[in-house]
Amino acid sequence: MKYTSGLLVWAIVTWSSLAVDTARAQGTAFTYQGRLTDGGNSATGIYDLKFTLFETNEGGSALAGPLTNGAAVVSNGLFVAILDFGANFPGADRWLEIAVRTNGVGTFAALVPRQQLSPTPYAIYAPNAGHAVTATTSANFSGTLSASNIGVGTITSSNLGAGAAAANLNAGGQSGVASGGLVLSVTENNNALLNAGYVKIGVTTMADTWQQRDNGTPLASRFYHSAIWTGSEMIIWGGYGGSYLSDGGRYNPAANSWTMMANAGAPAVRYVHTAVWTGTEMMVWGGINGAGSLNDGGRYNPAGNTWTAITTNGAPVARYAQTAVWTGTEMIVWGGYNGSSWLNDGGRYNPAGDSWTPISNGLANTPAGRVNHTTVWTGSEMIVWGGVSNTTYYANGGRYNPAGNSWTAVNTIGAPGARSQHTAVWTGSEMVVWGGFGGSFLNDGGRYNPTGNNWTPILNSLPNTPAPRREQTAVWTGSEMIVWAGYNGGFFNDGGRYNPAGNSWATISNSLANVPAVRTGHTAVWSGSEMIVWGGTPSGVSFFNDGGRYNPAGNTWKSVGTTGAPAPRYWHTVVWTGSEMIVWGGLNDSILFNDGGRYSPVANSWTPVSTSGAPAPRFEHTAVWTGTEMIVWGGIDNTNHFNDGGRYNPVGNSWIPILNSLPNTPSPRQLCTAVWTGSEMIIWGGYNDDYLNDGARYNPAGNSWAAMTTNGAPAARFQHTALWTGTEMIIWGGRINSTSSAGGRYNPVGNNWTAMTTNGAAATRLAYTAVWTGTEMIVWGGSSTSITNDGGRYNPAGNSWVAVTTNGAPAARTSATAVWTGSEMIVWGGNTSTGNLNDGGRYNPSGNTWMAMTTSGAPAARYQHTAVWTGAEMIVWGGLNGNTCFNDTFSYTPGRLLYLYEKL
Repeated sequence: MKYTSGLLVWAIVTWSSLAVDTARAQGTAFTYQGRLTDGGNSATGIYDLKFTLFETNEGGSALAGPLTNGAAVVSNGLFVAILDFGANFPGADRWLEIAVRTNGVGTFAALVPRQQLSPTPYAIYAPNAGHAVTATTSANFSGTLSASNIGVGTITSSNLGAGAAAANLNAGGQSGVASGGLVLSVTENNNALLNAGYVKIGVTTMADTWQQRDNGTPLASRFYHSAIWTGSEMIIWGGYGGSYLSDGGRYNPAANSWTMMANAGAPAVRYVHTAVWTGTEMMVWGGINGAGSLNDGGRYNPAGNTWTAITTNGAPVARYAQTAVWTGTEMIVWGGYNGSSWLNDGGRYNPAGDSWTPISNGLANTPAGRVNHTTVWTGSEMIVWGGVSNTTYYANGGRYNPAGNSWTAVNTIGAPGARSQHTAVWTGSEMVVWGGFGGSFLNDGGRYNPTGNNWTPILNSLPNTPAPRREQTAVWTGSEMIVWAGYNGGFFNDGGRYNPAGNSWATISNSLANVPAVRTGHTAVWSGSEMIVWGGTPSGVSFFNDGGRYNPAGNTWKSVGTTGAPAPRYWHTVVWTGSEMIVWGGLNDSILFNDGGRYSPVANSWTPVSTSGAPAPRFEHTAVWTGTEMIVWGGIDNTNHFNDGGRYNPVGNSWIPILNSLPNTPSPRQLCTAVWTGSEMIIWGGYNDDYLNDGARYNPAGNSWAAMTTNGAPAARFQHTALWTGTEMIIWGGRINSTSSAGGRYNPVGNNWTAMTTNGAAATRLAYTAVWTGTEMIVWGGSSTSITNDGGRYNPAGNSWVAVTTNGAPAARTSATAVWTGSEMIVWGGNTSTGNLNDGGRYNPSGNTWMAMTTSGAPAARYQHTAVWTGAEMIVWGGLNGNTCFNDTFSYTPGRLLYLYEKL
């Protein structure tokens, strides 16, 4: 996300345990707490920190680390990092190297110089700290305990009241920062910090970065896809939903939001494949599509949103319906079907070397070839059990040991009956098998202990046993197996929780609130506290792209959000509310919209804009933000021009209409402009079978219009720009039905116009960009007699123009976007006569200079998109490239120099 201007870091050390009996050392972990500030204000956001321990202040080898605190949350300026460098504090000097980067994007920038650790972290080195004279509890204390009687580090975070640390830090300000505290500032000579006792000790450069955000339409409905759990996200990929699929998405239950996966480099479309999680990557392999069985795959890295192909050299023969497990270093693939044979061979894939080791079917005790079997990984062996080949169901299996490349038969005495399409989970000591089909639907099972090579039955006579079924899902919670849904001539959306300790079931009813619909062919993962189910089919003909989160502690369901960005479009409008970007209306080929969405960059999620009471579908309309409402007005629907609109309140997700029957309502039009003055929306210009140079002022408080004078108004035009200076509206450029290209400034207080000088003015143009800096209007690019990359800065105080340099400017273009950051204008995207663009530049009016923007990670080339500035990021959304409309979301963070200060 963003990295703000001040990072105040100091060490507050706490320990996880205190030994009262021997006064031993408490362990080596300590808590590093700090505050992130931006221009003196507490920041909120996410970024990455990396800590490395050295014994020298420069050079040398790292003693420990690096320790990376990824996606560290900053709330009200505060963050916490738990560091554990082990037993590396013998009393000698130690230095800490800190590196930072924008959340998950770009490379870490190391801060220089390294910081010498003060004695505080050395409080963890106390193996012979002496003996306590008296050990007591808080119950023995009365009155006030002085600071001198509190040992350093003896009060841990668990001893503090909620919010106590935050309140203390906020109240203390700079005075609360200990000696050695670090600050990153965007100001080279920050007098406030110098006066507070800091000294400047270094500088680092934060590169500009792009980040793809929550984007796109929700995943298409599907079944027989794969799902894995990363520790924070569920990743869905592939499957079938009327056609074979090769896309996917990452679901974050904490935010209840989806992030679409990159398609570049992804494996070909498929279903009935396998997927495993390595700790950093998801590996998918095998499966089938319309061309036949497959023996290729790919490794997906969610941190970089990138794919790496899996070699086919030495890979097992093509197959589908195989199983796969992850051992910690290798993916083991086994069994499956290739269209003619049931297979009992496989392979071990090592991602470190991108290499395969075969598992021959000639090994002793190799199970017979099969599909629809189950496998679990015990920590040292893969256990295969059950399955079917042709019409033969199996009640046997084997344990494969990759260290010895050998099989051990699984005892069949006491085993459950033969079956396939059952489930199996590993508890840590046993494999639990349940359900499936073996000529009839089953609801019994067994627990297999590989240490004793024996079975314990799970009888179907136990109270609350779920009904017989196959193709259910099962997850292990740490104490229970949860089975859910499946098929038995009909489809289920109930299940049960099996506790092996008590050999008992608890019912999961299908009458619970928010329970997903009946299905099979779905997936389920365990998040650590919830079972997340997704996708599947209720019929084999229709498919789902929804799901639910089941919490066994409360026996409750929550819906899995399917809301993504609004549908792809262009010629829509966008406003920034201060916390959300609101998209509304627009066009996609012949489809017109009167819907939209609100995007929160902090939550990285979309919320739909209600269509109840919304204006009719339209494009080329206007929109402004009032501080509490978005006002949309005008536009066209391919046939009719509009002069009505509506006021949208995001708090209530509700609309209030602006009727065209109000007195002084402007005539219908498209491509007019609108500005917000603080109390009124001013509409001006536009087109309705002719060029227009009139307008009106709308007051939402009174739901009323006031007419504007046309005396002295600029020539009629559309596709122009309008900016509000704080006292005047500036109209300039556009498609003009006149020989006069001059613009004008409108003062609503006096209801009068002032002509703008043309001396030194930029050539009149259309499809250009314009921003207001606080003192000047900057116009750039667009099309005049030709497509251009020049521009000009207009100063209304002096009624004068200054040219914008073309040295280092982006290539000439039209239909780009531009935002003002407070110090720079950022231009991005657009098109030329030869194609569309995905580059841009940052223009600094103080130096009349341009700086190129990185294209690494940038969105696809486009035009007629929108962009807003959040205060820290530019968010780009939507747009058009040829016949392709977009609905993806990207954020751009400009790079900057950061100066490092240390508290003396």
